[in-house]
Amino acid sequence: MMRLPLQIQSEQPLPPGGSAGRSTDEQRKSVGCVRLPCRGFTLVELMMALGILSMFLFWAYQLFMGGTRTANKASWISSVVDQLRNGTKLISDRIKSSSYPTTLLADTVLDPSDNPNKTIANKYYLKILNNGDQIKAPTSGDLLIMQFVVCESEKPANSPPVQGQLTECKLWFIPKINSLAKVGDLRMDSETFKFSTVAPDYAKAGSVSLAPVSGSQKRFNICQDVEHVIFQVDPSATLPTDPTDLKFISVKIHCVFPKDPKTFKDSSIMITPNVGIDLLN
Repeated sequence: MMRLPLQIQSEQPLPPGGSAGRSTDEQRKSVGCVRLPCRGFTLVELMMALGILSMFLFWAYQLFMGGTRTANKASWISSVVDQLRNGTKLISDRIKSSSYPTTLLADTVLDPSDNPNKTIANKYYLKILNNGDQIKAPTSGDLLIMQFVVCESEKPANSPPVQGQLTECKLWFIPKINSLAKVGDLRMDSETFKFSTVAPDYAKAGSVSLAPVSGSQKRFNICQDVEHVIFQVDPSATLPTDPTDLKFISVKIHCVFPKDPKTFKDSSIMITPNVGIDLLN
C-alpha cells in the first residue's frame, strides 16, 4: 500500500514585536475575517416611512375624534331629553294652574271674566309673542315670549279676611354667545304678590291692589340649546279669545347640538289654560 506523505504546514515566525506591527485589517485578513460594508437609509426610504407613519397617525386621530364626537353627542342628547321632560312638565303644570284673580263670597264667586267689558279680563290672559311662527333664539338681550298669572282666591267675608295671592310667570328666551349654532336658553321667572279688592264688584272690576311677598322671586331653567319655540293656539280660535271660551295651546321646543346643528331634539305639549289667550303687546 502506498502511503502519501504527510504534509505539515509550518508556522511562519511572527515579525519582531509579534502582531503589534500589523494593522487591524491585515490581522483580519490573516485569520479569514470578511468586513461587511455599512449601509444607511436613503432619502426616498425615509420619505416613504414618514408617509406611512403620517397616514397611520391621521386615521388614528380621525378614529379618536370620531369617538369623542359620538360620545359628546350622546351625552348632549341624554342631558337635553331630561331637560325637555322636566321643563315642559313645569310649563304645563303652571299653565294648567293659570287663573283670573278671584273673590270668594258667601253666595257667589267674582272674577274679571264676569265683567261685560271684555278688555278688563285681558290683562290676566296668557299672552304669547306670536302664534304659529318660529320664535328664533335672540342674538342679544333677553326676549319675553310668554307670560300669565296663577291666582289663589281672596276671601273678604272670612273673619279675619284672607287676601288673595297672584303669581306672575314669565318665560324668557336668553341668548347664548360663542356657539356654532344660533341657540339660546329658556328660563321661567316668577314672583308672588298678595292682592285685595274693594266692594261691591271686588275682583270683577279687574282692579287689584298688589303687595310683593318677600323672598318669592324664583328662577327656573327650562332648557338649554334651544333653536326655536313655536306656540300654536287652537286653529278655530281668533286672538284675543273670549275670557270664558277656553282654547288649547301647543308649545313646541326645538333644541340643536351647538357643535353640530344636524343633531337635534324636539318636545311638544298641549295645554288648555283657564284664561283667555292673546298676543303680547
